Amino acid sequence: MKAKKVAILETRLGAELSGLVAKRGAIPVHAPALSELPDLDPHAIATLIRGFSANPPGLFIFQTGVGTRALFAATDALGLTAEFLSFLEKAMVAVRGPKPTGALRERKVRIDRSAQDPFTTSELLASIADVDVQGRAVIVQRFGAGNAEL
Repeated sequence: MKAKKVAILETRLGAELSGLVAKRGAIPVHAPALSELPDLDPHAIATLIRGFSANPPGLFIFQTGVGTRALFAATDALGLTAEFLSFLEKAMVAVRGPKPTGALRERKVRIDRSAQDPFTTSELLASIADVDVQGRAVIVQRFGAGNAEL
């Protein structure tokens, strides 16, 4: 690969992939093909978190690392992270896979349930099948379009 140019189209891990390519002697050209734009409404997030006092969630489900980090960025900006973390401490926390797991570990959030490989909604649902949330709110961090199974 000596001195060959290699295009890196990856958005999330572009820097890491560029480093790996460079170690092999190639010249990385990082040109992300897509960019992710958080779909967050700060007012809605503030209203949601403040509403947890009246009806504390029994279960939080995190589906993506990007969405989890974006949610925490919003709570940071709103000054609500400590309050949000206190609700997470009192509820069960479930994750769909390794990416939301990593994002939550960065914030030192305890994870109670995790989907098994291949980390789909089916495995996530299996991991929480015995959780009783009768009469309790369930908060789902969505990804893209809605998830009919959840």
